[in-house]
Amino acid sequence: MKVYEFLCLFRDTFTTMARNGISQDDAVYIDLCKEYVAMLLDGYKEAEILAFLSSKHKLQASTIKKAVKRLNEEFNL
Repeated sequence: MKVYEFLCLFRDTFTTMARNGISQDDAVYIDLCKEYVAMLLDGYKEAEILAFLSSKHKLQASTIKKAVKRLNEEFNL
């Protein structure tokens, strides 16, 4: 498959992402965000979650917090 074929296939998705300021780089944080939300629902405190995920994923707590905030924003189709 050629690059332009791939882009044509997902054009609408990429257009929606661009219109809403969603970066494709945020995709690497999807699993991290899922873990964060699951732990929050299990009753863990935010500080505990950030410390655990920071250690597990080798990321700063502030990076995790920003990524989770971005991924939890509403957007328009």
